[in-house]
Formats: sequence, C-alpha cells, structure tokens
Amino acid sequence: MKHVHDRLDLLDTFQKIGESGSLSKAARLLGTTQPTVSRRLLELERLLGCKLALRTTASFSLTDEGRSLLAEARDLGDRWSGLSQRLKGGQSRPEGTLRVIGPSGYGTGFLTDAVTDLRAAHPALRIELTLTDRVLDLTAWGADCWVCVGEVRDPGLVSRKLGTMERVLIATPELLERLGPISIARLPQLPCVGLVPYVTGNVRMLDRLGRPRMVMLDTPIQTDSLLSSYRAILNGSGIGAAAPWMCQEDLKTGRVQRVLANWWLEPIAIHVALPPGIYRPARVTAFIQALKARMFALSGFKPSR
Repeated sequence: MKHVHDRLDLLDTFQKIGESGSLSKAARLLGTTQPTVSRRLLELERLLGCKLALRTTASFSLTDEGRSLLAEARDLGDRWSGLSQRLKGGQSRPEGTLRVIGPSGYGTGFLTDAVTDLRAAHPALRIELTLTDRVLDLTAWGADCWVCVGEVRDPGLVSRKLGTMERVLIATPELLERLGPISIARLPQLPCVGLVPYVTGNVRMLDRLGRPRMVMLDTPIQTDSLLSSYRAILNGSGIGAAAPWMCQEDLKTGRVQRVLANWWLEPIAIHVALPPGIYRPARVTAFIQALKARMFALSGFKPSR
C-alpha cells in the first residue's frame, strides 16, 4: 500500500505543478520546498518513463505527455474524492475547480448566469469559464465539460442534448426600408450576415406548419462569432439570424425587426460534451442542472424530453 500511496502523492504534486505552472507555486500550495517538488517531478518522470515538463531558469511548460497526464490526474482526484464520500455514506458536494468551455455569445449571457448561480449556491466551488467559438480538444484543455452549439463531432466525447434553440431572421428598419418587400423567394438575392458554420450557404427554413424549404443565402460578411454577427446586423450590414433570448429587447424597442415573420430557421441543438467515463464529479452534475434552469427560462428554448 505504501507504493500506491506514494504514487497518489506524486500525482497530486504533479497536478499542483501543472495547474499553478510553477514549481515554487506548487511548493507553496503543498506546504513544502521547491527542491522537494522538483524531486517528486523527477521521480514521477522516471516512474512513467517520459518527460512531463520542460523547465529552464526562465520558463516552465508541460509537454504533450504532461498535459495528457494532468487531465488524468484531475480525473483520478475527482474519482478518489467521490469514492471517499460514498464510503463515508455522505452526499457528494460540488467542490474543487469546475472548468467549463462555452461559446462566446452564450457565455456573455445565460452561460455566465448559470455559473454565477452555481457559485452562489456552492461558495467553496471555484470556476474557470473559457469562452471561444473555436473547436477545442476538451482533454488537452483539462475541462470538465463543453457547452456546444450544434452537433458534437468528436466521437471520443459523451454528448448530452439539453434542447433546441429557436432562431429567427432580423434586420434593422433602415435596411428593410432600403431593400423593400421581402419574400422567401427573394431572400437569396439580399445581403445577409453569415454565422459560420450555422448560417451560411444553404440553410433550412421552416414555415408555420413546420414544412421545410432550403434557401441559399448570400453572405458578403461572414464570422464565426455570434456577438460579431449580431453587431453586424445592428450596423445594418445585412439580414441575419438570432435566437429570441438575444434579440427580444431590440425587437421590443424597434432597433431590429423580424424578417419573414412566418418563417424560422431550423432550431439548433444545444449539447453538453463530457469526457468519456461513467463517473461525473458533483460539480459537473450541479453545473448542468444550473444551466438547464437558466435555459428553460429563455424564450425560444425547447428542452429535450
């Protein structure tokens, strides 16, 4: 048992090193000395037979193997904590550091609301929210979950569908006045703001009865950012798509208007992607519940059954 205990200590030390990005900071967190931390890192590298970190007098960084091990160390720590709680007969509480990746547009809205709700309910929990519209490697980032718009294309991840988001076409009154009457047949000839990869090229439109129609959009301006897309719409650059939760206030004030009121873009799915495995830390389960609570209150969101 001594060797197992020693290896868990080595992994814990390495996790502190990886998360703090410094041997000296890790030593302070562990209440020990930098030479001791350095010795433990060397011992773990010898044990595993690979280089985990590149360190000089001026810099420190993890290798690819080190980043992979850091994700594994976090998972092992979560499992150990959950096992300890279950054996004690207690209820596992959200604890540690929750790392969430989400799209920038949603992140500045209800995603941040869900995070702050969770933190208010569990003050001991720490949260790191990374906002990006790029496709990332969840494991390499060491994240607990990833809120995704559309399908999760990584087969190595576990995907949970939260529901679908309604989307409508909008434009400024000034642009609509210049363009004149708009019909579904005329839409391909009008300037639109493209949101890559969701609103560009051929898009699927639905009428009030749910009947589909494919429409080719002309998108002289394209972006992969929801916020940039919406800003371009507000600037009068073209007709664009938005979810009701994002544009409802501007619709009320008349800053934007619905285009083709009897048509909608096909609703888009919202998923939470998780690393593989059956064990989920309590903080992840609690976050998903907080996220659902916020999303269920949104206009245009339809939860999964």
